Amino acid sequence: MKTTLLFLLFCFSGLVAGQAPEIIHVSSQAGSVETGSISQPFGSLSKAIGYMRGRRIQGQKQGQVEIWLHDGHYPLTGSIVLDENDSGEEGAPLIIRSAPGERASLFGGTVIPSGWFQPLSDTTFLSRLVSKQAGSKILVADLVSHGVSDYGWLSRHGWSMEPEDRIPPASLSVGGKRMILARWPNPDVESPYMIYQHYLPEPRALRGYELKMQSIIDVVKLPGDVTYTEVIDPGEKFSLSGNYQGKGGTIRVPFDRMKYWGEINDIYLDGVLSSTWEWTYNNLESVDVEEKTITLASPELHGLGIGESVRLAHFHFQNVPEEIDIPGEYYIDRAKGLLYLYPPEGYETMPIVLSTLDQPMLVLRGVRHVQFRGLTFDSGRNLGFLIRGCDHILVDQCEIGNFTLGGIDIYGTDNQIRDSRIYGMGGFGIHLDGGDFESLEPGNNKVINCQIHDFGWDQKSQLPGVIIDGVGQRVAHCEIFDGPHFAIRMRLTNDVVVEYNEIHDLPKYHMFDGGSIYVFSGSRPESRGNEIRYNYFHDIPTIGIYPDNYTWGTQIFGNVFEKVGVLTGRAAVHVNGGGECRTFNNLIIECAQLYGQGARPKDSRWFTYWDETLEKFGDGKVDRTPYSKYPDFKQWLSKTRPEEFLRPASYVYSNLFFHPT
Repeated sequence: MKTTLLFLLFCFSGLVAGQAPEIIHVSSQAGSVETGSISQPFGSLSKAIGYMRGRRIQGQKQGQVEIWLHDGHYPLTGSIVLDENDSGEEGAPLIIRSAPGERASLFGGTVIPSGWFQPLSDTTFLSRLVSKQAGSKILVADLVSHGVSDYGWLSRHGWSMEPEDRIPPASLSVGGKRMILARWPNPDVESPYMIYQHYLPEPRALRGYELKMQSIIDVVKLPGDVTYTEVIDPGEKFSLSGNYQGKGGTIRVPFDRMKYWGEINDIYLDGVLSSTWEWTYNNLESVDVEEKTITLASPELHGLGIGESVRLAHFHFQNVPEEIDIPGEYYIDRAKGLLYLYPPEGYETMPIVLSTLDQPMLVLRGVRHVQFRGLTFDSGRNLGFLIRGCDHILVDQCEIGNFTLGGIDIYGTDNQIRDSRIYGMGGFGIHLDGGDFESLEPGNNKVINCQIHDFGWDQKSQLPGVIIDGVGQRVAHCEIFDGPHFAIRMRLTNDVVVEYNEIHDLPKYHMFDGGSIYVFSGSRPESRGNEIRYNYFHDIPTIGIYPDNYTWGTQIFGNVFEKVGVLTGRAAVHVNGGGECRTFNNLIIECAQLYGQGARPKDSRWFTYWDETLEKFGDGKVDRTPYSKYPDFKQWLSKTRPEEFLRPASYVYSNLFFHPT
């Protein structure tokens, strides 16, 4: 009898624990009556969340909830917001997913039917086109007549000049692929006006490091760009207070293409005009076709052609309607509300999306135990996900594409992006942050088995596939490629692990700076415990792993480098001034160099940072902190002479370098 009773109790407890979750259904074909049942689904995810939240607040529902989105397109006009009231529980998370066997797509914009487009018949517009043959291919959609009127505005921005409140303008995608804002020259076309010559402000022979740079300039290609031949006026310097007002500089160029262009002030220059990493997006003030000069509307960071590392200017021009001439190019006449498109083949059967959503698509604050599974999140002028103060958030088997500011921005603990594809981002792909620098408690945020590509097209400097901040994050088993500067950027981190990733075919833009993984901890010598291990780097034109500016204590081991740095003569690993870094047990195949050790200028300004660390941890105080676990940090604290700090030692051993010749 006792055995039978125990068996029944066990079965009953198992039934309760394994109780089926409540399913709330969402369909793009919902009717007028919406209850969340399969026969009366809600018409939007926001309605389903609101229904669930209301029941929970009223105490009507406990346990696990799943929201199933059925096949279809779900355009959004505002953020989907989740707060602590929407949290799941350990073992019973809230799951938001595509219905089994189906695929739901959330769009941060207007899905434009192909029927909105009509052949271009405006004779004035046709007469302005540089390519007369393109006129018969271009279509036009009257957006205003269909109620679409907010496209945002192109605006000035750039590296170290990015306004905190900037919201990018609308962009266009067809079939999930980003289209090209009308430009000159066309992408992937080698222009005769891209003159590959190291820029000098005065006529003289190249010398010193300039000769090394010229040897790289001689072999690189920058298709789709042109250059200037002379800086006529450097203009004023950009104000670090964020004031864009001031005198822009003037350049002389080797072409007179401007003679075809109409609204000069609406045209933007996209490129590098000064130090090689100082990317800029600056609109034109005026042009002189006869003199072949262009004056910019706003100052550059240090002035035109001025900076720490001026190499080779390269740029193109955007928002030029006269230059529409290839499939995929588009232009928005904001005054008239007209969208011009040279459509790609097969556009009629593809979703055409204008990204009008100016808020993050998903906003999660203080949420716990929520999962997103098998969904597509497509298009937006802002972020895909903004996650703040959350834990145990899972994004699994999702596609996140075509968000201009960036993909997924996470601050929290125990969150994970897994088995997903992140692409078409104007900025970064994923940003991980969390953990505590005082206790060294890890954030334990992870990116696992994701494909991340085609990022950084709206901000081309130092916005990588993955940004890592904080303590104790992990990026593993990912494929990262096709970006302008870095695949991964680690800044002032502790105990970060980057392992088992395949990184290739980048940078595509910055050929004179950067590489696949960039590490910076120079101003914070206690940033330790970072390991880059067991990754496969291949077909990297510049540096493979780049601890820069006195980065300390990075461990680099077990990696395979193949055809890294061959184009530019750079090393698989280049430690630029740092100390206590260790590079060992790596396999370097057909690369230009195994290792490079840079020497930074002996600049005493670094001691403004380092003295703070010595004060906080020196004289044995480190032993009363969690940082006592880093032997190499204790080694750093034992330094006494300035030379030991400014010319530190790093270690390279047990690597195998192989080249068939």
